[in-house]
Amino acid sequence: MDNSKNNNPLSTLEKQLHFQSLLAELSATFVRVPVDKIDQEINDSLRRIAENLDIDHIGLGLITADSQDIFSKYNYAKPCTKPWLAESLMSEGPLLTQTLLAGKSFVMNDVDALPPEWSKEREGFLNYGIRADLVFPFIVGGRLTGGIGFASARPRQWSADVVQGLKLISDVFSNVLERKFAVQALQQREEQMRLAADAADIGLWVWNIPEDTIWATDRAREIYGLPIGDKLNMERFFQCLHSDDKERVRETVQLTLQGGNGFREEYRVVHPDGSEHWICATGRYQLGATEQPDRLMGASLNITEIRRTKHELERSNAELKTALEKISDLKDQIQQENIYLRHEISERQGLSQLISGSAEMRRILSEIQQVAATPATVLIIGETGTGKELLATAIHEASPRKHRTMIRVNCAAIPAALMESELFGREKGAYTGALSKQIGRFELADGSTLFLDEIGELPPDAQAKLLRVLQEKEIERLGNPNTIKVDVRVIAATNRNLNQEVEEGRFREDLFYRLNVFPVHVPPLRERREDIPRLAEAFIKEIATTMDKSIDKIAKSSLQALCSYDWPGNIRELRNVIERAVILAKGPSLKIDLPTDSRAEAGCARTNLASLEQIERDHITRVLNACGWRVRGKAGAAAILGLKPSTLESRMNKHGIRRPTAV
Repeated sequence: MDNSKNNNPLSTLEKQLHFQSLLAELSATFVRVPVDKIDQEINDSLRRIAENLDIDHIGLGLITADSQDIFSKYNYAKPCTKPWLAESLMSEGPLLTQTLLAGKSFVMNDVDALPPEWSKEREGFLNYGIRADLVFPFIVGGRLTGGIGFASARPRQWSADVVQGLKLISDVFSNVLERKFAVQALQQREEQMRLAADAADIGLWVWNIPEDTIWATDRAREIYGLPIGDKLNMERFFQCLHSDDKERVRETVQLTLQGGNGFREEYRVVHPDGSEHWICATGRYQLGATEQPDRLMGASLNITEIRRTKHELERSNAELKTALEKISDLKDQIQQENIYLRHEISERQGLSQLISGSAEMRRILSEIQQVAATPATVLIIGETGTGKELLATAIHEASPRKHRTMIRVNCAAIPAALMESELFGREKGAYTGALSKQIGRFELADGSTLFLDEIGELPPDAQAKLLRVLQEKEIERLGNPNTIKVDVRVIAATNRNLNQEVEEGRFREDLFYRLNVFPVHVPPLRERREDIPRLAEAFIKEIATTMDKSIDKIAKSSLQALCSYDWPGNIRELRNVIERAVILAKGPSLKIDLPTDSRAEAGCARTNLASLEQIERDHITRVLNACGWRVRGKAGAAAILGLKPSTLESRMNKHGIRRPTAV
């Protein structure tokens, strides 16, 4: 092969044949050599190549982790010569290193012929006794992995055949090293995966679909309750499953093999001792040469304790959630009760104790004492200002429910659209604008008394729902179909003639009879004039104390005027008149100016009630017409009338005021 030694054609042919034989032998050896024997086989092969091709040094290096240098990995040197064992080729030959890093070969026939800029390399070659050198890079998949150098201790003219032959040998080494590193990386990943699986208590398995055999780790066999030595197939696997889960798992396997990307399934297995265990299995299939599923690989984890803990946690969370909801409801209820209690105290600060000087009032108080001890529904009927709410309070405080706050609802003050949520409550998001949960008045009054003032103003829809609550003793919050049992004693009050309302179709007859269990008719003040002096005395004392005034008596003429006046506004009007007089009082004797001085006109005051209502209705209608029937806003009728929009809407409903329809 080397023309510098022998140009005999026969000799050259023999060397070529010998070299080809050596190359074939090396290739065959490295194809079948086990990975753990590759290092030994490489060292033996370097020696044989050097001896057969008359080479003094062979150095095989690998690229560093940063891909910027090459270090010695395998080498051969004839006896009495210095082997290449350097950890850095760059430090000994920077230009040679750059040549290899660029993926180029290096051919040197005589070290003395190197150009001056290669002085560092010349020094390094002579240090190892090298006069000629061939260096080839290892290129695998377009990536540099190392290189190999074949060196001679004397100048040598490397022929094309030698260069080509040694290039083929370098390719053999390059490929065998790549196989070694790939196998080692795979083994390392497998070991890491096994360690991770063991650490995570996971069992690994692979189902060879064409052969119907299952490989499984020891931990996988333990999870499924399978002996270590048993041969496994899919049918043996299904024998482990709980009878209730077999079909579901079979369907999952079939769907996965028919094109599913992967699967995740939880099922039960039954061990030989009869114990049941929950398993979570995940995996995916691998296609074979025919593009059909060839392997089903996966991992299994015993999640029995996890599921048990999860179920216990879910149960505990559900119990905690229920407890928190009860606490939240109780908190809301207490807050609402506090509001109502403060309202009740405020309302009662201006009311004296019940005055029962007249025979009629004594009869009513006697009836109240009798009905208070029962859960019967009470309907209080009387004109505006006669003290219906005070009577309701007296019934509640004389009842077994007096330890709970009486809940009050003014049906005339709540817009029809909000009546249902006010009475029965709502869930968050039950309707647009329902930003939070609200406890209804019925729920707040559970175990107590609910006072429905102005019951005649209740809209028809709310009447139907109220009837159902009175019948069934249960409510439903808006947005929640679950029923809530309530124990509520209902006291209703009205200044309307409900019999007439029923006849005219504005009030449900069945609801009227439900409410009219125990009717109480409160007489107007003009029918109990003997109570006026005592009421006036109580009001004067209360109001004077509040205003820090000392009033000893009431002028006789004023008292006579009070008793003679017909009081269309009843007790409420009486209190207002006295409060005004106390405010204006300048001495210990109280003088009172009545709204009208003519006792003759007092008798017709009652007949003017309808006229006053008509005046209010006409005035509201005129303002609405002037505003173009706009209720809300700065230019709306409510602002002009000095009312809240909701109050104006309630009065419009009360008077039956409707926007005229365009013709």
